This record gives sequence, C-alpha cells and structure tokens, in this order.
Amino acid sequence: MAALVAAAKEEGELTFYGDANETSLQAWTQGFSEEYGITVNILRLPGSELNQRFAQEMSADQHQADIFSIADRVSMQSAVDSGWIAEYTPENADLYPADQSGPGFFYPVQNGYFQTVAYNPSLLTDAEIKEIRKDPIKAAGDPVFKGRVGVNMPQSSQQAAAFYYRFAEGDAADEYGWDALQAIADNDPLFYSSATLVQNLIAGEYAIAVALTDSLAAPQALQGAPLEFVYPKDTTGGYFAVGVVEDAPHPNAARLFMEWATTPEANASYTTITQTVPANSEVSDDRELLSFDWYKGPEIDNVWFDFIDDEEFLKASSADGDFLSQWNEVFGYSG
Repeated sequence: MAALVAAAKEEGELTFYGDANETSLQAWTQGFSEEYGITVNILRLPGSELNQRFAQEMSADQHQADIFSIADRVSMQSAVDSGWIAEYTPENADLYPADQSGPGFFYPVQNGYFQTVAYNPSLLTDAEIKEIRKDPIKAAGDPVFKGRVGVNMPQSSQQAAAFYYRFAEGDAADEYGWDALQAIADNDPLFYSSATLVQNLIAGEYAIAVALTDSLAAPQALQGAPLEFVYPKDTTGGYFAVGVVEDAPHPNAARLFMEWATTPEANASYTTITQTVPANSEVSDDRELLSFDWYKGPEIDNVWFDFIDDEEFLKASSADGDFLSQWNEVFGYSG
C-alpha cells in the first residue's frame, strides 16, 4: 500500500467521470484529496452523454478518464466487456454486495438510488400534497396539475427508461399502462435531464417532477430547499458502478482512489452527503433524512432492480426497440 500511495502522489491528480450530482461528487472526493494531496478533476454529464463520450474516447484510444462511475449498470458492463475497465480488486471489496458489483472490475461505492416523484410543497395545497403522496403517478396525470409538471426523459438513463417502462408495459401495466403516461403527457410537462429538473423544481418552474432520483433530491431537501419526494410503490432502483479505467492516464492514483472509496469511512461520508442508503456493510444507516416527518423509504421488496437483466425491457428500450419512440410520441418529445 505504501508503494501505491507514493506512486499515486507522484502522479498528483486523477480525472473522475461520473453522472451523480456534481456538488456531491466534489464534496465527497475532497476527502480523498485532503487525505492524500491528490487533485480530483471531475467531469459530470448526464448518464447517456457521459457513456457516449467515454465510449468514443476509449474507442479512439484517447484515454482521458481514470475513474468511470455511472448509474447505468448496463453501460458499465458493456465497458467491462469492451476491455475499457481495468481488473482491480480493492482491499475492502468484500464489504459491498456482490450482486450489485462486478467483482474484480466495479463496485457500488456510491450507494444505491431510487426513482421518485418529487414536489415543491410551497406551490401546493395540503390536499394536493396528500394526493401526490397517495399515488404520485396518477397524481401527475391529474388535470389539476396541468402546466405544473416537469419530467425526466427515459433517454437520460437506463433506470429512467425502466421506470417508465414498468408502468407502461411492465408488471405495473395492468394498473397504469400507457394511459397513465398519456395523462401525464396531457398535462403539458416540461422536459429536463435530472440535474436541471431538480433545480427548476426548487426554483418553482413547476410543482411536480417525475422520475427524479433520490440521490439528487435528498441533498437538496437536507439543505432546506422547498422539496420533498415520494417513492411510487412500483419504482425502480439500482447502484452506481465505479471502476478503474484500463490504461488510465494516472493508474496509481486511480487505484488508490478505489482503495479509499471502498473504505467504511469514505462510504459513510458519501452517505452523509447524499443521504442515500449505505452500501458498505460496516456503515450504519444514520441519515438525517430519516428524521423528516414526510420521508418514507421505498418498499424494497417491490423495487425493480433486475431491469438490467430483463430481456424484454432491454429489447424494447434498445435502438431497435419501440418503447422510446412510443414514449416520444405520447409525450410529444423530439429532443
């Protein structure tokens, strides 16, 4: 370990590619910089854009990233299969759930995340808040909210696509179906990627935001922003996948970062910053969010994690499938 630390310090910096909240990433990685004196340069993009850029660079043998972190497990597994993620097992790798890891390649050091419907309580009556919390999907389609809804597009991430797919064509279709999505579309929603969606919700551009991850919403709520959220009973969930890039420009700094990131201390720090459920088995769940009277966690037994292996969903949401084109048609989206 001493040799790795010395080599990493000699490199002096690393570049972190990620699609989590940039402010959270900066706060978290600052702990690594303070401990080792190594600068962390962060490139944050929405998941689909990040994956496209990373794939283009790696395909062209123009390696820029040292650490690749993405919420979309399918994209990470594709990167592994393409030889773009280095084989590396940190000392604390076994503290993370194996079924959410790619053993030897990537680990969920940035915890799990779940899709929510968020809302700005300062723009809503008590009765409207009660309606949203009872069934946020049906509420978002209630004509009373016409012109007051923002949505995250399914093209932004695999999990966002799975969220909409589950209601439209998946196991929740009997209760919701495309009719439920059509009702939301009839409310003339505004379209934004997740980071912008949460900021505009707080700013009051709309009262409800559909398909917003709790990892983006929770830190804002903790800071006192006018934002609360609820998990639909048929929501989707996943874990960020983080790994060292093959032939990284700063390979030793990247490996030292993974050693640091997999420690209980680093995971506890990320948990505090993002208010997400800790993935490290030695970190207790002491989130401040749990004390908020409006907060109720997702029904874990009903969360859809396995969309990453669901052949019907993967086929429908692929470039050759018809799910995304049908969503675009229903919502009148052409972005």
